[in-house]
Amino acid sequence: MSLFRRSVAIMVGLLLLFSIGIFSIEVRQTRASLAERQQIDVDNLAQALSLSLVPFVEIGDWTSAETLMRAVSDGGVIRRIELEAVGRDDPLVVDAARESDTPHWFQQAISLPSARGEREISGGWSALGSVKIASESAYAYDQLWSLALQLITWLAVGMVMVFVLSIVGVKLLLGPLNRLSRRIADMQIDGFDEPLPESRVHELQGITDSVNHLGMRLNQQFDQQAEQVVRLQRLTEQDAVSLLGNRAYLARVLDEWLSAPVGGALVIVRIDHLQELYRQDGFEARDRAIRNIGTYLQSAQLAGQEVMKARLSAEEFALLLPDTDDAPREQWLTDTFDRIDDIVDANPLAEARALHTRGGVVLRERGMTREGILARADSALREAIERQQRWVTAHPGDVTAARGRQEWRQIIEHALEARDISFVAQPVLLTDGSELHREVLVRLNEGETQHPAYIFLPVINHFQMGVQLDRAVLESLGDREARFGGRLAVNLTADSVADQAQYRRLVGWLESNPRFAAKLDLEVSEEIALEHLDRVQQLFRVAHRFGARGGIDRFARNLSAMSYLARLRPDYVKIDQGFFVRDDVDTEFLRSLCMAAHQVEAKVIVTRVESDEQRQRVAEVGADGYQGYLAPIVPLELT
Repeated sequence: MSLFRRSVAIMVGLLLLFSIGIFSIEVRQTRASLAERQQIDVDNLAQALSLSLVPFVEIGDWTSAETLMRAVSDGGVIRRIELEAVGRDDPLVVDAARESDTPHWFQQAISLPSARGEREISGGWSALGSVKIASESAYAYDQLWSLALQLITWLAVGMVMVFVLSIVGVKLLLGPLNRLSRRIADMQIDGFDEPLPESRVHELQGITDSVNHLGMRLNQQFDQQAEQVVRLQRLTEQDAVSLLGNRAYLARVLDEWLSAPVGGALVIVRIDHLQELYRQDGFEARDRAIRNIGTYLQSAQLAGQEVMKARLSAEEFALLLPDTDDAPREQWLTDTFDRIDDIVDANPLAEARALHTRGGVVLRERGMTREGILARADSALREAIERQQRWVTAHPGDVTAARGRQEWRQIIEHALEARDISFVAQPVLLTDGSELHREVLVRLNEGETQHPAYIFLPVINHFQMGVQLDRAVLESLGDREARFGGRLAVNLTADSVADQAQYRRLVGWLESNPRFAAKLDLEVSEEIALEHLDRVQQLFRVAHRFGARGGIDRFARNLSAMSYLARLRPDYVKIDQGFFVRDDVDTEFLRSLCMAAHQVEAKVIVTRVESDEQRQRVAEVGADGYQGYLAPIVPLELT
C-alpha cells in the first residue's frame, strides 16, 4: 500500500474511531437522562394519582376511578396502571401499551429499562389500597432513535468532508515527495544529466542533496570510465601522426562492415607526394601534411553519413564510404582528392592543379572477405597509378550484382505489400545459459527463392524503404504474437526514427499492440543512435513504458562518442566478436569497455561467436552473453 493510501486510511480510521466514541457516549448519556426522567415522572404521577383516587375509593366509585386512570395514561408515557383497593376483590387495571417505530435491534442494543412507581392510598389511620404505575419506553426509544439518526447523519457528512480534505491535504503534503520519487525513477532511464531541483520541504532537502551528489559522482565515474576506454582505444587503434585509425582499427571496422547488411565502397588512397616532402623537407614537413590530411578527413561525410578512415602506411589511407549512387560518390572523390592535393602541394601560381592523389575503389558485394576486398582495392589502386587516373573502380565479380537496383526495388515492394516474407530467429544466450531473446532475421520470398537480408537491405537503405520493411515485420509478427514464447528482438532501420511522422506511427502501433510490445526488444545501430539521439532516447522511454527493452547494435564503432550511453541507457549493447578475439587488442581495454556499458546497467552481448574458445574469451573480459553459430539460426514459424 502506498504512503498516500496509508496516510488517508490512518486519518479516516482515527476519525471513524472518534465518531464511534462520540456516538456511543452521546447515546448512553441520553439514555441515562431519559431513564432518570421516566422514573421521576412515574414517581410524581403515582403520588398525584394516589391522592386523586381517595374520594373514589372511599365511596367505591370504580367507574370514576377507571376514568381518571385512563385519562392519566392517555399521554403515551404510561404503559400500565394497577389499582388495588380494600373494597375490590380484583385489582383495577388500565393498559395503554403502544408499539415503537424504533428498530428492534436498536432497542435490544440500548435496552432502556421501564420505570415503575407505587404509592398507598391513604384513608386516615388506615390504607385504602395502593396504585402501581409502569412507564411506556416506546417514546424514549423513539427519542433515542431520532437522536442516533441525526448523529449518524452529521458524523457521516463530517467523515466525507474530512475524507475529501484529508485526500487534498495529504496530496499537498506528499507532493514534493512524489515529485522526488518520480524524478529518481526517471533517472533510472534518463540518467543523472539534470540535478533534482531544491525542495522547499525541510525534511526532503537532505534527500535531494544526497541524490544530486550521488548522481554527480556516478556521472563522474562514467565519464572517467569512458575516458579510459577512449584512451586505451587510442593506444591500440589510433595512428599517432594523423590521429585517424590504424590498421587494427581498419581490420575491425572492415569485419563489422562486411558482416552487416549494408552497402558502400572501400577506397584505398595513395599520396605519392608525401614521400617527396620527406626527401626535400624532412619528416617534420611530411608529418605536418599528414596531420592536416587527418584533420580534414576526420570531419568527412558523404550524403550526410560518416566516412570511416584509417592510415595504412606512410603514403596510403583507407576510406569506407556509405552506400550512395555513383554520381555523388564520384563527385565526393573528386572534391576530396582535390583538397588533399592542395594540402600536400598548394601552389597558387600554378596554372593547373598537380594530381598527387590516386585511389582504388571497390564496391561492396556479398560474400566478400576482408583480405579479398583489400586485395581488390590494392589492385585497383595499382591500375589507377599505371593509367595515370585519379581512381579506378573495380568491376563487380558477382554475376548477381548485374541485377539493377530498380529491379530489386520492384521485387522488394511487391514482397512487402503482399507480406511475402518469412522469418528465422537466432537466440542470444547469457553466460548463465538463460536466453536474453531471439533476434528476428527477415527473408524476402521470390517464388521458391528466399533472399537473406544482406542481399536486399542495401537496396532498402538506398531507396529509404526502411519504414515499409519495419512495418511489414512488426505487423506480421504482431498478428501472431500469441504463438511466440519468450522475447523477440527486432532491428529497426533508420527511416523509422529519422522522420517525426514515421516515428509517431511506430509509437502509435506499439500503443495499439501493448501485449506484443511487452515481448519486444527494439534495436537500433550505433550510427542511428548517434545521428538521431533525441528520438532514439524517446523511443527507449516509450519501450520501457510498455515493458519492452531497448538495445544498441554494432556498438563501439565510434568510441569517442561513448557519452551517448549515459543518455540512452540501453538495456543491452551488441559488439562484434572481431573486437574481442584480436591479439592486438589489450584485455584491459575490453574489460574497460564492458565496465563502461555496465555503468549504465547495460548488458554486453558479443555477436558472431563461432567457437568455445571465443566464448571463453568473451566471458573472461566481462561480457554478459553471446550470439553466433554456437546458438544456430532456426526458422520462426508464423502459421
